[in-house]
Amino acid sequence: MNLFDSAFLCLDIGTSGVRGMGHRVRGGRLDKSAVFSVDSFDTVFAIKSVIDELERMVGARFDDAYVTGNFGASIFDMSAKSTKWNGEHKITASDVRAQIAQISVPDGYFPMHIIPLRYDTPTARNMVSPVGYTDRQLISAFGTIMYQRDAFESVSTKLRHAHILPNSFYDPQWLLNAALRQKKQTVMFLDLGAEFTSVSIWMDRGPVWHAKIPLGGTHISRDISEKLHIGFDDAERIKRAVACLYPKEMDRFTPADTAYEFSRGDINDIFLPHMVEIASQIANASSGAIAKYHPTKIILTGGGATTDGATEFIENAFSIPTENIGGDASVRALSAFIWNAEAAHRGAYLARHDRWARRWARITKLFHHKQKRRTQFIPIMPGTLCFNMRKQSTYSMFRAGGISMIHVDIMDGFYVDRVAGGIPELKLIRAHTDAHLHVHLMTESPSVWAADAVAAGANTVIMSTNTSGLRAAVRGVRAAGVRAGVAINPETSVDILKPILRDLDEVMIMTVRPGAAGQEFQTECLKKIEILAATRRRYGLKFVISVDGGVNDKTAQMCWAAGADLLVSGSYLARSPDFPLAVQSLLKKQK
Repeated sequence: MNLFDSAFLCLDIGTSGVRGMGHRVRGGRLDKSAVFSVDSFDTVFAIKSVIDELERMVGARFDDAYVTGNFGASIFDMSAKSTKWNGEHKITASDVRAQIAQISVPDGYFPMHIIPLRYDTPTARNMVSPVGYTDRQLISAFGTIMYQRDAFESVSTKLRHAHILPNSFYDPQWLLNAALRQKKQTVMFLDLGAEFTSVSIWMDRGPVWHAKIPLGGTHISRDISEKLHIGFDDAERIKRAVACLYPKEMDRFTPADTAYEFSRGDINDIFLPHMVEIASQIANASSGAIAKYHPTKIILTGGGATTDGATEFIENAFSIPTENIGGDASVRALSAFIWNAEAAHRGAYLARHDRWARRWARITKLFHHKQKRRTQFIPIMPGTLCFNMRKQSTYSMFRAGGISMIHVDIMDGFYVDRVAGGIPELKLIRAHTDAHLHVHLMTESPSVWAADAVAAGANTVIMSTNTSGLRAAVRGVRAAGVRAGVAINPETSVDILKPILRDLDEVMIMTVRPGAAGQEFQTECLKKIEILAATRRRYGLKFVISVDGGVNDKTAQMCWAAGADLLVSGSYLARSPDFPLAVQSLLKKQK
């Protein structure tokens, strides 16, 4: 990899879509990273669309490409190989390669990964590597993940049609093990894919069990299409939007889609038996391996992992703690693996760079001029509801106060009993400023509003809880390269965030009821800030905590103390005779 200036691409190619991550490398460090996905059964179109968008987002053409995904049917085999010598023999890497060459592969398959499970000699057991040992015999055990050649060639052909020649291919669960499993931990990886459901058990020595079940999301969509007499594409779309593994009573009376008369309950009546069948087949296939190896954790991935209730469903089916890491886990694991594989190269490059930097610093010190002090970031956002955003003087006042982020409220009259803001006003604000626009959607149908907000120039989109399609809206915003967050109303518990917290860039705590400016700050909401800050520290999460509602010079200090990162203030700033001084009064006081 060229560490001076290059870009590399990671693709997860599935049956029903393609997920990609692009990285721009400059000076031995990641300069830009971007994520984008396209859901389409036209794989060539999806690959081209993902690549075009990622190249735009990172600002460079890709020099290298790495691929994982659905390569068709696969099998796993464990085999032992033995080599004897007449006398004492110093074992070399060539001896190990000779044993690997003896591994037989069924007709029509090829080995994607050959993993050494253990090495033994008559005098040494379970060695990490036998190279350099001297003995009369070497006994090795290998695990081999093999893929059907025809299916793999089909994927390769689609990549060629998209004008991509990958550097290498990787099995998704091999990557997940490399990226996620901790030492001395036995983990079961379960991928709920479109065409297949893949499951495997991994230990420190490698894979000990691996299976691929030919049932997945497309089979469910096809059944929905046939039984409800709708097109396959509509069946797939509606399934993703409303399917749930723990249906609610009101689903019987809630339309699944405005274009059809059937309900969410009708969708779940078809969806749930398929998922029970998939879980049953996995349980039957894995029962012996689970009893033998005792996995302590299930890591759930794939498109099906994004279904409401998927984590609880799998956990209850297998009685094993389950962690759901979402549909994009494989491409993220691939990116992490490729970047970590360059660690030694990067270390040497950066060491050379630092040596030259120190030498250059000594030379330039003779001609050093004092640099201008960098502008301090002001973590305060004025709320647009309290200002006239059509006046140029408003933006001048914001600049005078050091403001670099503006909070824009949009209300549709349904989520709250008021209509305010709107996409036209957001476009107007964007035309007047290059500040970071922090948009709070107090609207139903967040997916539609979020897409319009992103197109209008929003840099962060905050959506409201208790709205239909919230998780899909979050995914859509992040796929567009924009920060995504969720707002928690005063009466809503932070527990509602558990399924999506890892997917959020920001959580905004509402300390007043949404809808009107000038309300009193509700101090009981401070506990939510403290809980989120503690959760963030405990699990190493990166989301930002913001606060909106009743923020003044006194309540601001309470928010900072609880763990907030950003504050929204409307009435307090608008009513102040000295705007810059009012902004300064909201900043965290130094002890």
